[in-house]
Amino acid sequence: MNPNHMIIGLGGTGGKIIRAVRKTIFQEFRSLNPEDVSIGYLYIDSSDELMRLDDPTWKILGQSVQLGPNSQLHIRCSNLSSILENLTNYPGIRPWIGDRAIWNDILGGIVGDAIGGQKRRLGRFLFANHATEFCDRLTSQVRELQAGGETSVTFHVCTGLAGGTGSGTILDVLCQIRRLYPDSLQYRIIGYLLLPEEHPKPNWNTGNYHANGYAALAELNALSIGKFVPCNIAGDGGKMTGLQTPFNGAYLFTTHNENGLALSVDDIPNVVADFLYQKIVTVRKVNWASLARQENAENGDGMPETIPGTNVGVRSKRWLAFGVKRIAVPEEEIAEYLAYQFARQAALQLRYNNWSETEGYLPNAKNVDLMSYVSAPEQLERWLLSDEHLLLSSPVLEADGTQGRWQPIGRYWTTVTGAFKQDIEEREEGAKWLDSLKGRLELRFSDQYRGHGVKAFYQTVSASARERAREIRQKLERELFGNWRDGARSVHEISGLVGSVITYLRNRSERFDDDVAKAKAQEEALSKKLKDQEKEWAKVGVISDMFGKRKRLFDICALTLQDLYACRTRIEGWQFAKKFTPVLLEEITQLKAELDRSSAMIAEAVKNFEEQIAERCVEDSSQVDYRQQIIRFYDPELVRIVTRRLTKDAREQLTQTQRVRSALVALLGDKLDFRTFNERINKTTFLDVLENQCMENAKISHNNLIESTKERLIGVSIIDKLRDRYGDRQALRLFIDGIVKAAGNYLIFNPDEIKRSAPGINPAAQICVSNFTVILPKAPEAEDFVKMLREIFWECVQTTAREFLDGSKPNEIILTSVTNLFPLRVVQLLSFLRARYLERVNGQNPARARMELHIEGDGQSLPSLFLPSRGELQERIAPYLLLGMALGLIAGRENERGAQELAMLTKDEFGFETPLFLEGATIPEALANIPEPKALTLEEAVGKQLADPEIRRDPKRNELTQKVVSLVNDLVRQLPPTDPRGKSLPDWGRKAVKLLRGEG
Repeated sequence: MNPNHMIIGLGGTGGKIIRAVRKTIFQEFRSLNPEDVSIGYLYIDSSDELMRLDDPTWKILGQSVQLGPNSQLHIRCSNLSSILENLTNYPGIRPWIGDRAIWNDILGGIVGDAIGGQKRRLGRFLFANHATEFCDRLTSQVRELQAGGETSVTFHVCTGLAGGTGSGTILDVLCQIRRLYPDSLQYRIIGYLLLPEEHPKPNWNTGNYHANGYAALAELNALSIGKFVPCNIAGDGGKMTGLQTPFNGAYLFTTHNENGLALSVDDIPNVVADFLYQKIVTVRKVNWASLARQENAENGDGMPETIPGTNVGVRSKRWLAFGVKRIAVPEEEIAEYLAYQFARQAALQLRYNNWSETEGYLPNAKNVDLMSYVSAPEQLERWLLSDEHLLLSSPVLEADGTQGRWQPIGRYWTTVTGAFKQDIEEREEGAKWLDSLKGRLELRFSDQYRGHGVKAFYQTVSASARERAREIRQKLERELFGNWRDGARSVHEISGLVGSVITYLRNRSERFDDDVAKAKAQEEALSKKLKDQEKEWAKVGVISDMFGKRKRLFDICALTLQDLYACRTRIEGWQFAKKFTPVLLEEITQLKAELDRSSAMIAEAVKNFEEQIAERCVEDSSQVDYRQQIIRFYDPELVRIVTRRLTKDAREQLTQTQRVRSALVALLGDKLDFRTFNERINKTTFLDVLENQCMENAKISHNNLIESTKERLIGVSIIDKLRDRYGDRQALRLFIDGIVKAAGNYLIFNPDEIKRSAPGINPAAQICVSNFTVILPKAPEAEDFVKMLREIFWECVQTTAREFLDGSKPNEIILTSVTNLFPLRVVQLLSFLRARYLERVNGQNPARARMELHIEGDGQSLPSLFLPSRGELQERIAPYLLLGMALGLIAGRENERGAQELAMLTKDEFGFETPLFLEGATIPEALANIPEPKALTLEEAVGKQLADPEIRRDPKRNELTQKVVSLVNDLVRQLPPTDPRGKSLPDWGRKAVKLLRGEG
């Protein structure tokens, strides 16, 4: 089958069908590009209601399937009056546009940009202004389709016939496609035409609703048989006389199927979309040759019904009807329901990590005393947030602690003081010990502490405060990210923990001034203590020195100096901490912001997953709803029960959430932190990772834990499910009978018209040829049940042409019915549409009505869609019968029975005259009895006479006019006063006179 397809939607109905097609494809594949088939789209409308990129009606399963701008053609136009004033500049419009005065009335009622508004010619007017753009868009899309190597393309043109836009553009769209792609075998064109509802929604019928449908069908019928040749609106306006097979076939459909199933007009696009899906996508793997033959009228006599006695076609048989229904286990939807439940669990673990044995991961946080945890000394030490780190008493950067240069402040001064003291005692005189120690310690404090001196050191490290703050943040973040990666903590808990760190640091920084004040008070006390000790030192004499007093006093002074310089250093440290902590808070706050960003994104994902879950597996399966296009054959409650069991399995959820975390971490490379997480994983990426990973997780979990075949949700066969539910033949038959009836044609036929026999109808040609196709999956393990299933389908399907095809998907059965090779007269709705059409064209303003309804001309020259009734035949032939009498073509002759009968002399193929008896001795009798073939022969003979220019000139014309008038008056006088023909004869006479004048 052809892999290239172009779906063209005209007007609102066409747009809705395209929308439904794209939704169907996405629902089946979770992509708009199924394998092995290329599909292009072009939506044309005078309203942009369905064209907006943010239109929510194009969403399916949370995703938008809206068309791109290159697949939309908005045929708006606000300068129609200007065009009418300058028609010479618009050759594609001028030949057919019609009466300017009528247009002034039409356009006078339009405010702003014009839309079709149930006026077919207005719809064409709008399209004509964009016809070249349409052709360019079309050829561009076809080139894209053909880029795959296959040149053939099937065009599917979808519209409703009640409105102005779709109904007004359908003929031109068909003709322009065929003009650009004339090979009807390589480029097949199929129409999909929604007929007007007999009882439309309130306010839908603004005057032409039903009449539009009839006018469009009349023109399409004439186009199909070559009796209507439109102007080329994309060119010079000339007639497109060279078109062959403007369309291969056209499906007609309504909201009611032949078996009484009634749908809303809003549901019909889904039906058409599913039929298109089967024809375009399913057919890739199914040998469905019968459908292609039907669509090209190759399964019977596709020749039109003719004028009796001629080969001139009048009623095309290129029409089709269809029905379609699917029975399916919605495996993709079930798998997605499982996957989204797993994804929700994974997202909740990432965000809250709050497990419940009865519910799985909960959508709320655990209650934890994070402040106590954060302020514990061991945590502060590990995260470099202790006072010693804030004072830079302990190293922060890796380089701070190299070669043992850094020691805590207290230890440092203890070590330095002890070393100095020992050296002094060994090298210097006792009286100089204290001064020497004070000098060395002061020098160390002012110039040598950590290579700079205390004040200089803190001034130096202040310049690198940002680097040290980042180091602390990174150390904290590495640990916490590792906790999150391993599933030990949730992002919400980590965010709360970091928030507690921020609170701790803020509270701690508020006490720094107190720490400085305490340190200064301690410094003052130590300084006073040292002075007192120095006084004692000065009193040491020779004798007391001999008894060890100097040594003991030196030890005491050294301890005081040690504490004093440690205190002075801490004062500088606290001053540094006051400046450093805001920088550190800024870094930690940035970390908190990254965590909150991650948490918010995960929260959005949870909401998204919950929305996706809410859209799936929600039906009530207790009753079969035959109105649904896809009969979804499964138990939603079983799906929910099994899913709950899987999501509450602690071991399975621990494993599957770890897989999700690993998949996310793999995207980060070597930078395992929350900033990188946010930079590399946006919401779309996060959703994609969880959806894909959890789809795999759900299937693994399902296959590992669900052992019972009756509980299995994925990888099940529709055959098995039918066998489980309908083991009883009678129950299965009731179900199948309902499905078969629901798959009936969405077009009701008139059985009397189908049976009708008349001249021009080939009695050997079958009409309304139907074929019912059932596409069943192979199920060798259920051979007996499949055999019974086929038998029941055979019993329920009423058509004689039935076929079973092998399907490629084990979870669905497809039923289609297609009827073709019928003229429009057999469509039951057509009589109603004609009646509404005649009301419009015979109303108060027939000229305007005809111009609004027909895209060219007034429609009076179009072939009739019905076989003529006796009354219609009388109306048509009476003027010609009167003219035949006036012209002398008809006279009374003796028939084979010896009775007088009106007859017309005709000549056979050799030129011999032969009387054609008209089935009556008088004009009224002949009109009542003349067969259609004889009537048409009479019409043709009189027409040839009228073509003689001499007859149209005076005095011959006046002479014939008087004969007609005299004949009519004589006939009227012969009739009783109550005979209705007394009123009809003058009307027929007037029509005869108009024919003489060339006005007929």
